[in-house]
Amino acid sequence: MKNSMFSVAEIALFSFGCLVVFLVAKLTIALWWKPLQIAKHFQSQGINGPPYKLLFGNSLEVNKLIYEVTSKPMKLSHDIAARVQPYYHYWSKIYGSIFLIWLGPVPTLVIGTSELVKEALADKKGYYGKPRWDPFMKELLGEGLIVLNGDKWAHHRRIINPSFHTDKLKDMASSMVESTVNMLEKWEKVTKTGEKEVDVAVELKALTADVIARTAFGSSYLQGKHIFDLLAQQVSLACQDYAKLMVPFYRFVPFKRNRERWRLIKEIKSALKELIAEREKAGANTTQGYGNDLLGTMMNTIQEMRSSESNQGLTIEEIIAECKTFFIAGQETTSNHLAFAIILLAMHPDWQEKARSEIQQVCGNSHPKFETVNKLKTLGMILNEAIRLYLPAVGLIREAHKDTKLGGISIPEGTQVLFPMLTLNHDTSLWGEDANEFKPERFSEGITKAAKDGSTAFVPFGYGLRSCVGQNFAMLQSKVVLVMILQRFSFVLSPGYAHAPTAPITINPQHGAPIIIHKLHSDDNTV
Repeated sequence: MKNSMFSVAEIALFSFGCLVVFLVAKLTIALWWKPLQIAKHFQSQGINGPPYKLLFGNSLEVNKLIYEVTSKPMKLSHDIAARVQPYYHYWSKIYGSIFLIWLGPVPTLVIGTSELVKEALADKKGYYGKPRWDPFMKELLGEGLIVLNGDKWAHHRRIINPSFHTDKLKDMASSMVESTVNMLEKWEKVTKTGEKEVDVAVELKALTADVIARTAFGSSYLQGKHIFDLLAQQVSLACQDYAKLMVPFYRFVPFKRNRERWRLIKEIKSALKELIAEREKAGANTTQGYGNDLLGTMMNTIQEMRSSESNQGLTIEEIIAECKTFFIAGQETTSNHLAFAIILLAMHPDWQEKARSEIQQVCGNSHPKFETVNKLKTLGMILNEAIRLYLPAVGLIREAHKDTKLGGISIPEGTQVLFPMLTLNHDTSLWGEDANEFKPERFSEGITKAAKDGSTAFVPFGYGLRSCVGQNFAMLQSKVVLVMILQRFSFVLSPGYAHAPTAPITINPQHGAPIIIHKLHSDDNTV
């Protein structure tokens, strides 16, 4: 041993040194050399953008632009694109409607032309899928429908689809009515005390969470409500750290907020596992299956698949992910859609009266039903215009899963493609000079004739194969809630309302949505 050329310690030190050199080289390639080559690739095609910053990319600049515009309210106007998507407003003036930015070390091609949006979203060959590296969505949703791709996405979609069939929606309508009645009874008590102000942003978040707990978990409603309360806390914490979560390895460092998120994730997972186990036990002891709510329908479909030749279903982890997806994708977007619809009607009392008159003719004083709300054309026009002006999901993001071309642009595999959909919804070349005005009549002949660009100029729930599976549920809920509010109350904006739409993830009224409500009496032709 003494005559050996190298000692064990020297060999270990040499091996460690080689490992360090290898890791440094790999990180240098991933975080510096590769971004430099991708930037050159797009520059050769005439596409530029803000320069890449090591590790953080342009995330800090995006955050700074958002902070600057959201630090104070704006005037009472629907011209909100520059406030909600300031990075596009700022950089498109410098680099044009197509430019390259970096979210952390990930190249992101921002495309603000409707023709290319159509081409990408209509993809049926799997060239454009959901991002494979998205720590924010991964943490919130796990292996849920929204983040999956390929055969796995198609399998989950087949299992989820039955939960939103027409017969299920009819049953869900009664749960929506029940939750809304509870909210409006509270509003009536407020008016009796002499107070008139209600913050509908707060009220509607609670309402939509309640509806989802009822429709997702039925008889397990109270357990579901507790789980969704925990999920809301997790979402809030994740939104606060959105930019940081895009930095590699940040979410694994035991900072205080990270530790709190880890605790919530563990508690949510444990509670959902317990609830699913209870359903499995109950389902095994009855011929009625696992129930007619979302969870029960999903478990029934899984059981049918396992009994078939395919023998495919979902794991417990995947069922948990889909329950979380239903809440996160449905609760926040619907509550914000409704909040801005009420803000718009408070600003435009003529349309409030038109909607109320139609509701009286179609529904009278009765609670809305699935069949009746679909006859409310004026209300549908109002909701479409509200979602156009204040689109909950302000942007769509995809990833090139193969080297491909889009409108002649060569896009390397791994590049994210971001479509600023809210900005497109305010584009005067698509919607006319009145694009920033509230004009529900633009939808009087249907969605396909509302814009100059045709049907895919208006895609609030996505387009193509990956359109939102729950879009009919969301619109039904919005109609039911608005019908019941308009039957009982008229309303105007509170003097304390500060117009400040912002979109940390989905668009919301930054400082709430206080309105002054007035209870309608029987001689006002309402309940």
